[in-house]
Amino acid sequence: MEQTQKIYIEDVITSLKDREQNILKLYYWGGFTEEEIAESCQITQQRIHQIKERALEKCKKLIEEKQSFAIIA
Repeated sequence: MEQTQKIYIEDVITSLKDREQNILKLYYWGGFTEEEIAESCQITQQRIHQIKERALEKCKKLIEEKQSFAIIA
């Protein structure tokens, strides 16, 4: 992964709510399933899925905005 992309991803992840950050980290870096995360958070797997998908959409939009800004600047 290109260094600039890593910086974008780090910036974007830190801009998320703590809960969103934790779920993404557990799922993508921790190797936990949605079911395992749900159990540890004491909420449903469906809710974990919703939070994860919403966080990913936020990340995607923020990365696109940062890339657009970088092209303009």
